[in-house]
Amino acid sequence: MKIQRDQDITAGRPTDIAVVSPTEILVCDRTSKTVSLVDSIRGRVVATVSTPGRPRRICVFPEGISAVTLEGKKVQFIKVGQGALTLDRVLQFDKEIYGIASLNNILILSFYNPCGIEMMTLEGKVICSVDNEKAGRQDFHNPVYLTNYKDGHIFASDCDVNTVTKLDSRLNVIRTYTDPSLQSPSGIISISRDQLLVCSCHNHRIVLLNTRTGNTTVLLGKQDGISWPYAMSYCHTQRKLFVVLGLLSKIQAYKFV
Repeated sequence: MKIQRDQDITAGRPTDIAVVSPTEILVCDRTSKTVSLVDSIRGRVVATVSTPGRPRRICVFPEGISAVTLEGKKVQFIKVGQGALTLDRVLQFDKEIYGIASLNNILILSFYNPCGIEMMTLEGKVICSVDNEKAGRQDFHNPVYLTNYKDGHIFASDCDVNTVTKLDSRLNVIRTYTDPSLQSPSGIISISRDQLLVCSCHNHRIVLLNTRTGNTTVLLGKQDGISWPYAMSYCHTQRKLFVVLGLLSKIQAYKFV
């Protein structure tokens, strides 16, 4: 697998990112409390909307809907269309939310205090859930980032204990991955059935995890411009990886060739 550095994208102080179309990405900015629609070809901001709280994580659904977790206990839905962003409804919860992912029209959220993961409808009706008590072991300490693959498998990274956990579509724990290269894993993205990309934040690396064998390969490092990576998204059409570089306050794009 070959990958080469592409363009830099500047869009405020990004904290998370999601590909919304082959030519557009959504960018969360915790500092300015905004979500921006960015042209990923030209690297320019197309539209921005202010959120009623600091945005943490973001995901996209079909038909121009996205959802973002806000600091605290809320999920804000945002409509995306015709180069514009519009705030939609809000879901309120009784516990602290962090990670978010989408599976068709299903919402997946990670919580802490207490730690766990829930799958629910877009109206907030819980379909299934898992926490340490249900799992019968301490699988979750701080499951910050979530991703999924189209076959229904879900992955959660846990920066506190340096693990990535694989779950099935009913949130049963299948496997937990540990490896020295997965130090402080943060952003994760599934790019194929057996391939998961992981931001190893404290190692300043992007690591490829083979979820079938558990083997890891370092794809990108400091020599490639990676510094404190903590979120990313992948465009299958362009075969581009977009990485949020924390302390540099920018998004770096990489092209698979």
